[in-house]
Amino acid sequence: MRALVDEVAARLLLLYPVISSAALEPTQDGEARAGTAARQAVSITGDLTVLADARRARARLAATAETSLANALVLLHEDGDVPAAYRILLRAAEGVRDQSAGTVGCEEILWSLVTACRLTGRQEHRESLERFLTASDALVTPSLRTAVRGVLDPAAEPGWLQEQIESLDCQAEPDEIVRIAGTAAAVGYLPDCRQALRRVACPDPVGRFGIPGAQASILLALEAYQTGQWGEADRLATTTAEQCAAQGYQLLRRQAQAVLAFVAAARGDATTALAVADEIARWAAPRGLVSLVASAQHACLVATLAQSDITGAYQWAARIIPAAGPAVGQPFAAWALLDIVEAALRADRREEAEAYLHAMRQSGLVAPSPRMALVSTAARAMTAADKEASALFEEALAVEDAGRCPFDRARVHLMAGERLRRMRAVREARAHLGAAHEDFRRLGAPTWARRAAVGLRAVGLVAPGADIDEGSQVLTARELRIARLVAVGLSNREIGDRLHMSHRTVASHLYRMFPRLGITSRAALGTILQSIEAENESTPGP
Repeated sequence: MRALVDEVAARLLLLYPVISSAALEPTQDGEARAGTAARQAVSITGDLTVLADARRARARLAATAETSLANALVLLHEDGDVPAAYRILLRAAEGVRDQSAGTVGCEEILWSLVTACRLTGRQEHRESLERFLTASDALVTPSLRTAVRGVLDPAAEPGWLQEQIESLDCQAEPDEIVRIAGTAAAVGYLPDCRQALRRVACPDPVGRFGIPGAQASILLALEAYQTGQWGEADRLATTTAEQCAAQGYQLLRRQAQAVLAFVAAARGDATTALAVADEIARWAAPRGLVSLVASAQHACLVATLAQSDITGAYQWAARIIPAAGPAVGQPFAAWALLDIVEAALRADRREEAEAYLHAMRQSGLVAPSPRMALVSTAARAMTAADKEASALFEEALAVEDAGRCPFDRARVHLMAGERLRRMRAVREARAHLGAAHEDFRRLGAPTWARRAAVGLRAVGLVAPGADIDEGSQVLTARELRIARLVAVGLSNREIGDRLHMSHRTVASHLYRMFPRLGITSRAALGTILQSIEAENESTPGP
């Protein structure tokens, strides 16, 4: 009830300038002016005596700002109604500014506005926040303005972000640690924030630091996923999701679930990944949480790529691309770069892959962190001509600290090996495919390991630890006959006539064969068969 009364008081101050001017302008005769304001309040509002003592107007304005912040945080974290929270916060910030009531509550409100902007990804929210900053020179200090813009667009303020990351050892404020780490996560520097986040997170993050504690645990789970510690990521994300659900923090719960979806996708557990992602999207989409929906879609994209589901992967990529347009300036647009480019290329959508890569490079979203340098250079290699591809893949894998992202590095090895195999550079392809297979097995990514093993088989090797009998059945006898006929240039109808089956049955066999062999065209099928036969003549095995 007190909060409701405070909110009514704030609205009166904004609706009736005669009250606010009397209450907020200092005079020598403070008592007389306060009495006048009180009488004016009564005359306008009848029996309502919310502003009985106008001398407390400044304190009431500060209390109203706090009330608005509290209400917005409830909407944000419990209900997930970010657009409504944004409107409340912007009105509160404008009220503090317009009433010249000092900076009380302004910084907290401003950072909550930034959080809402990043969650919705709406251009109109970003523009209204920029207008507020421009019109609030007296309220927003230059350093605060730089910090806000650095969080909203970390790629545009790399120097600022590096300074903030380096300052984490001396930083004690949980909110500030989480804010810096969250910004670092968007551009691939999250591992540099691990120690500071551990000071905020704990076995009971919600109980110790409240929302910042839960946020720190989610960021630590994400960092564990990125650095290949998937068991730790699963444990942290599961615990935090359960605790947030118990406390009613639905937004944080869904963010923790997003980490679980990525872990399941990377492990090849498509059923779990797709189910968790669907639950996230069903909750987030009606609330306009673009970044959370994009995270769920990205997890689905990784899951379908792991299953070599070319059609499904491209469909998920196509959903992310419009939401992650460079004009929006969202970090997740660059985060899914490698996956989107791979899905488009495997679906024979080269122009789309090249256009998206070009847009990302022009937008400035691809920051120079080890992870971003690795994936962006690899994406360039994937879209490059054969004569340039090999050198670009080597450049990507030579990025300093690329080993901090073992899953991404293994995938780059896999893509390099598959590309070199198609170029008939057998020796180089073996090296990359072998490295990919070893990394995937160590990470616990069996579906990705099987794809690397298929590639190794295509260049005449059986992957270490692979089941030879299973490997020999990558293609059945009938599929092998179909493949050989495709390789000599026969059409599906001609193959059907020769093997006494319909052309639709031939097409069905090819549709199932291509994902298993990691290829997307009939020409590539011929290349694989030639490599296998040539290598089998000269290579007895591992």
